[in-house]
Amino acid sequence: MMHSLKEMNNSSNYKNPFAILSWLNLGIGLLMLIWQMYFGGLTASFQISYFAIMLLLTGIPHGGLDHVIAKNTAVMQKKKFTLSFFLKRYLLVIAIYSMCWMTFPALSLLFFIVISAWHFGETDITYVNQKIFLSISRFCWGAFVLLLILLMHQKDTTEVLIRISKKSNQIIYLWQACINNDRIILIAAATLNVILLGTAYLTNQLKFPITRLINLLVILIITIFLPLLPAFALYFGGWHAIRSFELIFNFLNKKDNIIVKNPLIMWAKSLPMSILAGAGFLIALAIWNKSDITWDPLPLVFIFLSVITLPHLDVMDQMTRKKSSL
Repeated sequence: MMHSLKEMNNSSNYKNPFAILSWLNLGIGLLMLIWQMYFGGLTASFQISYFAIMLLLTGIPHGGLDHVIAKNTAVMQKKKFTLSFFLKRYLLVIAIYSMCWMTFPALSLLFFIVISAWHFGETDITYVNQKIFLSISRFCWGAFVLLLILLMHQKDTTEVLIRISKKSNQIIYLWQACINNDRIILIAAATLNVILLGTAYLTNQLKFPITRLINLLVILIITIFLPLLPAFALYFGGWHAIRSFELIFNFLNKKDNIIVKNPLIMWAKSLPMSILAGAGFLIALAIWNKSDITWDPLPLVFIFLSVITLPHLDVMDQMTRKKSSL
């Protein structure tokens, strides 16, 4: 208990570079909101640029240390680890999920939404044990975040879903049902989260610094008023990825001081794998462009994010579970 409180206080300290980055991100969100209110809407080129910058600076790199995390987790579990086996397994998962996208786009999209909800909840709701109640709470929170961003940008989301799912009737029907009941869904999801997380907090199963809570909630409020791309980038790149880096930093700090003496050095260590991921995306983009498929890069971007999310989620889940057991 004392360890959790100490960790909570350290993580909420104003000198924490990750907290500073999160608040800086919030400030950028406010500036975009002010610009939109007083100087007209954000241009399409700006939206794409901001999305790309956040994706390149934090979005992709926060998964670039998966091999280091997996190695440390294996050492803590007294299991054998080889980089070659890890990479083969990692790439196999990506390849299988990519083929699923080509064959079953609608099911692959639904699966991506489910795993994203879990992954967002797992990152946002920390300092918890692994009881089923809190696992449900995490998933519900992640689902609420996704629903909030998607349902508050219905027009843009509809276009994206149609293009990603290849005009799947099932996806369109399900999404239309969500649109028709958007207020009920969001109010019900918010109420459920207040009950679940409130219960967890009052029973000392969950610790959450008030400064971090304010930071997260304000970011989510800002996303409501921004267009879809910068809204998603604000949360994904400016909150989720930074928060993931913080969790990774704290985890590796107990095992490998060489890597984590400085958060900037840790970020730099993630670049080789991030560059490889970026190269893979560019190759896929070139193949897409040369094929007879109608040119539409947007589905490729989200499919790329989904296929690298699946193996990354497994690594982060193992890390979180191991950290909870310490």
